[in-house]
Amino acid sequence: MKHKTSKLVSLESIAREGDDDDIPMRPMSPLEAASFIEGMAAELRIMARNTKLSALSYFLEMARIEASAEVERLASPSNERH
Repeated sequence: MKHKTSKLVSLESIAREGDDDDIPMRPMSPLEAASFIEGMAAELRIMARNTKLSALSYFLEMARIEASAEVERLASPSNERH
């Protein structure tokens, strides 16, 4: 069985290669990261579901739910103690 090599590129390598001076290069907050992950997991789940990858769809939905819970936790007033 022959394995295909992935052609995906990490976001970090794209950010290093780009010359976009208008995009701030700052660390992402936990809330920003959780929100981004929630949205991406939702989109990837739809892709997996539409292509009948049911197990992958299920795990992506679990990741989306976990990210959503983190967003709620991080955005709650009790978490803002600064």
